Amino acid sequence: MIYLYFSLIIILIIILFIIINKITIKKNNIENAYSSMDIMLKKRYDLIPNLVKIVKAHVKHEQDTFKTITELREKGLKSKNDEDKFNINNDLNNEINSIFVLSENYPELKSNINFIQLQTILNDIEDQISAARRTYNAHVTDYNIFIKIIPINIISFILRYQKYPLYKAKEEEKELNNWMKENE
Repeated sequence: MIYLYFSLIIILIIILFIIINKITIKKNNIENAYSSMDIMLKKRYDLIPNLVKIVKAHVKHEQDTFKTITELREKGLKSKNDEDKFNINNDLNNEINSIFVLSENYPELKSNINFIQLQTILNDIEDQISAARRTYNAHVTDYNIFIKIIPINIISFILRYQKYPLYKAKEEEKELNNWMKENE
């Protein structure tokens, strides 16, 4: 009889370790996907000063837009909170959208080869960011579902595993991506 209890305890411990390992793997997948998204955002941040410089040369009276973009870029680089990063990047997308909309009013800017190249590179980076966000959201959804499944939810509760937030794009960001694709 004692062997039966001992075997049952060993089996439960093994199952517990398997569940904890699966949760750890899923959390690491989220962190990896977030890191990939962060790298793409950094690439975009690195392009922004060049974009602002080119547009500034052609558009003198839009200083507020440039100031806002520069401030958002700095905030995004310094931000440590995931939720803040998501919101800052949504705001930054809106401001970048305004630059591209602004370019419609300035034919010399729109035909500038450097502006066109930056727009193409930025479009590619936006596609990569979008793919990284989809990957991040897929891993977050997988993890969030996994920690809520019975009986795993009991272990998750005891070990205080929390849900991760999904990245949600604002309508303005969706409009920017559509506009950039139309103007390639």
